[in-house]
Amino acid sequence: MKTVSLALRRLLLLNRKQQGTARRGLILSGPPTTGKTTTLMELGRIFEHTDRRRHPGLKDRLPVTYVSVPPTATPKMLISEFARFLGIPVTSRMNQAQITDAVVHVLCDRATQLVFVDDIHLLNTRTRAGAETSDQIKHLSERIPATFVYAGVDVEHSPLLTGPRGSRSRGGSSCCATLPCPTEPTGRSRHGRT
Repeated sequence: MKTVSLALRRLLLLNRKQQGTARRGLILSGPPTTGKTTTLMELGRIFEHTDRRRHPGLKDRLPVTYVSVPPTATPKMLISEFARFLGIPVTSRMNQAQITDAVVHVLCDRATQLVFVDDIHLLNTRTRAGAETSDQIKHLSERIPATFVYAGVDVEHSPLLTGPRGSRSRGGSSCCATLPCPTEPTGRSRHGRT
């Protein structure tokens, strides 16, 4: 948690000076059940409380946004997840571009600084839908002046970070590994859980 928090603080400082292009991102990667989602939630909670203390009178701010990539996601499914989180009503007549514009407008208007995208390993860029959804995330990161943090299972070995699209994603992001908690000889972790 300390390592990820430090890496995130450095990225936030670096990205504040970034103008006009996608900002650098952070990838949390590791085996299942090693605390990736828990880390995102805790970092988001801390960041939001800190932001609310710095801006006590501004109740309409939304410093942190969190979405989880749906299985077999398409770009429209993913952007609809953002809209659902933000409370933006989506009708069946709205196309992907209209939903994207609404999401970008709300995130920029509400001064969002952190965008968490969980279960990123579900994006398979070897499929058309996965590649287009990956492009949609890149498009969002270019339009929203926020730091994107991705979390997923063994992301560094997934199709998301291999091939031409993968090298583009990997080049703009730092990677932090999460490891299983060490266990004692009895099979119980130091925290009393198995």
